Amino acid sequence: MRSLVLLLVGLLVGALCTLIAVNALNRGTAYPNAVMALMGQQMKAIDKSIKQSRCASTDLTPRLQTLRFVANDIEPAFADMQDEVQFGRYAADLRAASDAALMTPPASCAAASAALSNLKKSCDSCHRDYKG
Repeated sequence: MRSLVLLLVGLLVGALCTLIAVNALNRGTAYPNAVMALMGQQMKAIDKSIKQSRCASTDLTPRLQTLRFVANDIEPAFADMQDEVQFGRYAADLRAASDAALMTPPASCAAASAALSNLKKSCDSCHRDYKG
């Protein structure tokens, strides 16, 4: 009887340890999630500013700069896709759209909306092909 109880406890502990290990392996790294979350929040903040008619370059430039800086981390965050040429093009397109928005900071809500639209297009292209 005692051996049976020990066997059941051993199986239970083994199953729990296996569950913990599989869960930890499935999580992967938080880096790609953080890059996408940060970019998403900056895009939402720009959209909110446009909707509130707060479209001065002083309102939008810090958000656009953050988007541009984080765009540099796309390929390192998704290391398993770094060798894919199309993925690199999409990342470059996002950086180009960010650069264009920063080179001539939006002076009106219409210009800000156009810049945001260009940024969203570059994001949507990649998400269409790679987001699973």
